[in-house]
Amino acid sequence: MKKTITLKAKRVFLPVLMILAIFCLSLSPNLRVAAQADNSNVAVVIGNKAKELIDATLHGVEEGEVENIAPVSAFDLEKSSVYTVGGGVTVVTVPLHGDYSLPSNVTVFFDEDNTVLQTNEMLVTKNKAGNFRVETYLNGSVVKSVDTDRPYITDEEMLAEEPVNSGVQPNSVGAVAGCLGAVLGIGGTAAYIIAVACGGSCAVPTPVTAPICAACIGAYALLGGGAIAGAVACFNYL
Repeated sequence: MKKTITLKAKRVFLPVLMILAIFCLSLSPNLRVAAQADNSNVAVVIGNKAKELIDATLHGVEEGEVENIAPVSAFDLEKSSVYTVGGGVTVVTVPLHGDYSLPSNVTVFFDEDNTVLQTNEMLVTKNKAGNFRVETYLNGSVVKSVDTDRPYITDEEMLAEEPVNSGVQPNSVGAVAGCLGAVLGIGGTAAYIIAVACGGSCAVPTPVTAPICAACIGAYALLGGGAIAGAVACFNYL
């Protein structure tokens, strides 16, 4: 119970450099310029404004503006995180439940008029082999699908795991997972899922890999506190 409460209490304070390294690569050229010109507005949004954006997310799904794979029935809207990333762009990260495991999420980008710019998803499920499968999507189209080779466990079991440390073999997915566990305070399974899903894409984000890495931001938002910059550094182990 204590771990669950701690997880719920954590909020997103995303460093500017992380945002510019990943989000700007995956957004349109015009938005890239805007975000680079205004990097002082990275902040958590709360209150009525946050509710407005969360409602806009649900409305966007219902109207087909948000091209999502996960059904609305899996949206845990009450636990959504809302934050600005500069250039008039605001992001809503919605955790998923039901058939989806931590750190599954739908992350939607909005402009100043609450118009949907793009949608990223990370869907973590159990495959036929009994392992975790991670799929990432950009605007409803699959970008990456991988079997982690990690045996499936429940969310409760995942939350009950002790945080792992970074004392793992260097230059490997295991090392990334160990580092992520240490800086984000999460267990080995959650850390390994993120390492496998995001590793090659977040190590050196490019216009091609940035959409995959952008989907990982939602995972950091759900499972991490304010240590996102440290999480990014973990991918140097690859």
